[in-house]
Amino acid sequence: MTTNHPLHKQEMRMLAGALVCGIIHYLLFYNKEWGLSYPLFTLCFYLYFYWSVKERQEWRLQSLLLLLPIGLLSLTYATFTNTLFMVLNTLVIPCLVIVHTTWAIRRKDTRRFEWGIIWAALDQIFVHSIRYVPLPVRSVARVLSSKIKLKVSQQVWKVMAGVAVSLPLLLLVGALLASADTMFDRTLSKLPTLFADIQLGSVVFQTGWIVVMTIALFTYIWGLLYPKPKNIPNEQLPLPAGKGEEWDPGYPKPYSKPLRIDATIMTTILIMLNAVYVLFAVVQFSYFFAGGSAVLPDGVTYAEYARRGFAELVIVTVINFTLLMITLHTVDRSSRSMDRFLRILLAMLIGCTGVMLCSAFFRLSLYELAYGYTVTRVLVHAFMLFLVLLFAIALYKLWNDRFRLLQPYAVAAMAAYLVLNYIQVETVVASNNLQRYETTGNIDVDYLGSLSFEVVPYLLELQRKYPELQETTEVLQVMKERLQNDGQDSWTEYNLSKRRAIKVLGLTES
Repeated sequence: MTTNHPLHKQEMRMLAGALVCGIIHYLLFYNKEWGLSYPLFTLCFYLYFYWSVKERQEWRLQSLLLLLPIGLLSLTYATFTNTLFMVLNTLVIPCLVIVHTTWAIRRKDTRRFEWGIIWAALDQIFVHSIRYVPLPVRSVARVLSSKIKLKVSQQVWKVMAGVAVSLPLLLLVGALLASADTMFDRTLSKLPTLFADIQLGSVVFQTGWIVVMTIALFTYIWGLLYPKPKNIPNEQLPLPAGKGEEWDPGYPKPYSKPLRIDATIMTTILIMLNAVYVLFAVVQFSYFFAGGSAVLPDGVTYAEYARRGFAELVIVTVINFTLLMITLHTVDRSSRSMDRFLRILLAMLIGCTGVMLCSAFFRLSLYELAYGYTVTRVLVHAFMLFLVLLFAIALYKLWNDRFRLLQPYAVAAMAAYLVLNYIQVETVVASNNLQRYETTGNIDVDYLGSLSFEVVPYLLELQRKYPELQETTEVLQVMKERLQNDGQDSWTEYNLSKRRAIKVLGLTES
């Protein structure tokens, strides 16, 4: 096979594009903090992706819409400094990119987002892409070998002869020029020092950085374009495959028998659980929602009673949600009467779970009033609201069997995660703690100082309103030191939150 083959030309073009992306990745991230560099490289990757698959890509609105959360999450690195979400986004963004690119190429005949796309994404990474890892090396070796074979008997020996002749002449000319010019002699004397400053380990690591990124990008996109064929007879294909494919691995294996749970068993479980949950709901309305009108046991105050158990209630809610999903998807509901009864029991389960979530939500609110607001407690609040949304969607599913849960759940999860990234949870914590201090006179300034730079304006407001709090001045000084130590040495490290903090603290930008 010659290098003039169209497939080989495509290999080299894509490999060259991957090399450019690898160099850009090195320039943006090597020995630098993440900032504006992250959205820039995300843009660079997608330019490379769409350029590589331009002949296979069909522009669909659903596919393009997924670019919006990916872009917004990438921008958080240039906008905020919340460590928790920066760590989470290092996992979330690549996963979204893999799902999006896999869906865009391998799911052409799919109108709806399905569970199979998760399997297709994993299959893409661990089967179709990994098997192409040696391909870049083979492609480069093939090109070099073909070039060398053309004039190996002439050009190589001519170069070696030229080097052999030039070495003694180079030494003689260099000595004469050094003797003739003092500055040239000094320049030559510095050459050993310059070479001594080159750290071989660092050079190897930096080169390896570019090589690894180049191979990773190339093999992933090439694996999307040319997946490993599946040896499955055409009559067993569950759904039409994409153009040029024998079988789309995004679809489940044909004729797989789904797991089914007996309806009577699940009905018994739901009846017993609902009985307990109804009793719990009655207690909640008696002691909690009714403002403690019922008599509490001796030694237990209403405040103590209200603040207990929110974590346990959240765990029970998660258990109920799991039970709900199992019932909807694995229980045999072929009997019409049993199906109706199960729907009623599941509706009761959702209603009782709603009472639990309300109880847990108010318990946590009272706990925060007593002990202060933290990022974890605010996130638990958000998680409970998210569960309410999921249960509401599931309640609609109870009376509409054709309604699929994955797509609305995926949209709800992505929307909720984006909201959490952009509402700046730590500023919510700081604002609520300031309001709590005005009411109770208690505040943990050291905890606020451990948060991101988004809380700097709130600390300054606290210092202005309550100058007697010496802890605030100390915490702000620590913030100033953090900002000075995290000075932006490159424009790729630009971060809006840091810039605002530097401005309000009166620091000079480095």
